[in-house]
Amino acid sequence: MLNSRLLLFLAALCVASLPILRGAEPVAQTPITAADLFNIKTVETPALSPDGKWVAYVLRTIEKTTGSAEASMKEDWTYRTQLWLAATDGQTPPRQLTFGVARNSSPAWSPAGDRLAFVRTVEKEKPQVYVLPIAGGEALPLTKIETGATSPRWSPDGTKILFTSSLSYAQVRAALEKKSAEAAPAWSNEKPRRKANDTANWGAKKSAKEGDKAKPDLSAEALAKADGTPQEIREWLARNEADGNPRVMDRLNFLAEGDLQVDPEFNEFYAVEAREGAEPQAITLGYEGYAAASWLADGKGIICTGPRDPKLHPDRDRLSSLYTIDVATGAAKVLLEEPGCNYGGPTASPDGKWIAYAVGPGGELSFNQPMVAIVPAGGGTPKVLTPDLDRAVARLKWSSDSKFVYFTAPDRGRFPLYRAAVDRTVPETLTPQTDWGVNDFDVRAGALVQAVTNPGNPSELYRGPADGKMPQPLTRGNSSWLQDRKLSTYEGHRLVQADGITVDYWTLKPANFDPKKKYPLLVQIHGGPSAMWGPGEASMWHEFQFYAARGYVVMFANPRGSGGYGRDYQRANFKDWGIGPASDVLAAASFTAKEAYVDKDRQVLTGGSYGGYLTAWIVGHDHRFKAAVAQRGVYDLSTFFGEGNAWFLLPLYWGGYPWQKDVRPLLDRDSPLTYVDNIRTPLLIQHGDVDFRTGFVQSQVLYKSLKQLGRDVEYVRYPRATHELSRSGEPKQRLDTLVRYEEFFRRYIGEN
Repeated sequence: MLNSRLLLFLAALCVASLPILRGAEPVAQTPITAADLFNIKTVETPALSPDGKWVAYVLRTIEKTTGSAEASMKEDWTYRTQLWLAATDGQTPPRQLTFGVARNSSPAWSPAGDRLAFVRTVEKEKPQVYVLPIAGGEALPLTKIETGATSPRWSPDGTKILFTSSLSYAQVRAALEKKSAEAAPAWSNEKPRRKANDTANWGAKKSAKEGDKAKPDLSAEALAKADGTPQEIREWLARNEADGNPRVMDRLNFLAEGDLQVDPEFNEFYAVEAREGAEPQAITLGYEGYAAASWLADGKGIICTGPRDPKLHPDRDRLSSLYTIDVATGAAKVLLEEPGCNYGGPTASPDGKWIAYAVGPGGELSFNQPMVAIVPAGGGTPKVLTPDLDRAVARLKWSSDSKFVYFTAPDRGRFPLYRAAVDRTVPETLTPQTDWGVNDFDVRAGALVQAVTNPGNPSELYRGPADGKMPQPLTRGNSSWLQDRKLSTYEGHRLVQADGITVDYWTLKPANFDPKKKYPLLVQIHGGPSAMWGPGEASMWHEFQFYAARGYVVMFANPRGSGGYGRDYQRANFKDWGIGPASDVLAAASFTAKEAYVDKDRQVLTGGSYGGYLTAWIVGHDHRFKAAVAQRGVYDLSTFFGEGNAWFLLPLYWGGYPWQKDVRPLLDRDSPLTYVDNIRTPLLIQHGDVDFRTGFVQSQVLYKSLKQLGRDVEYVRYPRATHELSRSGEPKQRLDTLVRYEEFFRRYIGEN
């Protein structure tokens, strides 16, 4: 057994739950149910007012579909996102600002604090920017742009709003031709023996007349072009391609999320005066693909990321640079491009002196952790503020006094908030709670708000001072139904492998735990492989509690390769996706199974994405589990290169490609499909019909192989489902997965 090679060190973690208000009479509590998924309210994108006295935020709920606008929907439930407003002193209850079936998101305060800009998306229409007066009144549309508008940002003087719109290649070309500008990109479109724009812009014509798609030109004159001159033939073919029949690919990254993407899309930045009827003015227009724009402090320019080499196809240019762009002229200037570095999330300090950003060193493919850095706004020598943190930073925001940069980073199963002072290189941790997950935050005028997940509550908004001390709950959106639920707590453990690898893992006992009874063990495996789980993991809150409520001991670990433990740990599964990580998971399972309350003969296993891969790997090498569910996984690494849009994981983890003689044997060795004839464990295989992250053919091959071998196997496919099914998929499908997996397990382990 693997545990003979291990040393064990157990460290219990304190688990703090959000206080739940109760009446004088005791409340009879029941465990979490599957349908409680629809009760969860999630706080997103909190935005503090300039004076720090108010916070606007998005509340995501799952509700029944209603009304004629949704009559054609196949789902019985749908997501709603509405804007809410709360006073940060907590003296008055939050109030809802938007209503109806449209989805509202991305709130942004005007500098005067009297208006909110936000994004509204109506079904079957492009998103647009709206402005809502805080004193009262209806939200008014600020944009009506054909290509949609997202990410609103107020100019420092409050007169304009910066927003982003995504344009297709045909739309960029049409706009450039309208200006009589050069309409061909600086990079090759990689269409063999053809030149860019050597046919008419049929894609733009189709966009202008969407009805043409349903009414193809079948005239004799049009059909004659199929037998015409070489140019007429090209035009005839190009028109068919513009109709999407057929779809012709010449790019490398043609697999998007949920569909094919024939041509790249390009972010363009616009500014519009913050008044009704104003026309947006394009700041950028071209094929550069700038991203992550925000205003400079003077209001005359913006800071953003962009291509490292504008002459490389966007699919080939895997490094980025920092740019400043003049709002009046659209002139772009490189602010920073260090060799081998990628940049993200640039934001200007309120006093205008600095640009903060995340920088990832190490080249195109690297395990180096992104760091917080600053550079003078006018250019100069950059300074890294977190040189020794060794954690992947994200969500950078300035304090109002420009003295600190706040950010989040995963850390050993925790999801804390940090801040780094501009004159120091050792960041300060602002989240002492070991079981908190800070999902988002905002800081302004000495106030701090945080959207938090903890074991006692899937999502609430907390308020407090900017130093992070003594945070208090500002919302209680989930408390009304949680007061009637009995939740399981998390217990933290740690083990050390014989090769020196330290592995953290957690367990949850059944909700109605009786120490005199024995319970089945469910082992859960995260994806990534560089993801990280802990007690504050929002995406698994309901699933963990559901299985504990159904009488399972739930165990999950962060095996080698997980994020949140630094570069070396994340790289510890280089050229080893199977043996090493599997030994870590199985070691944690072995220790858990030794507990007196665990029935070691009733163990089951599941995981999604990379977790699906590792599930299939484990059951091909270990036979302790009575049943397993492999969700949306990768099972044949060589074909994954062509099937998945995450194909870059091959050169990252194995240093090359399937056709290379020194790489192909490694891929075959690490592919679960290689060991399919060793799988004896009953297996349920799940995938989404339009999951192009891993590729659904992966699961088809595994299923057909096991079926041909005569093994106990079942295959479930979810229509319209992408790789994000378990996190943001259709609500009914998310519910179905939970119930279906548990039913499959019970076939082999029976009821408690």
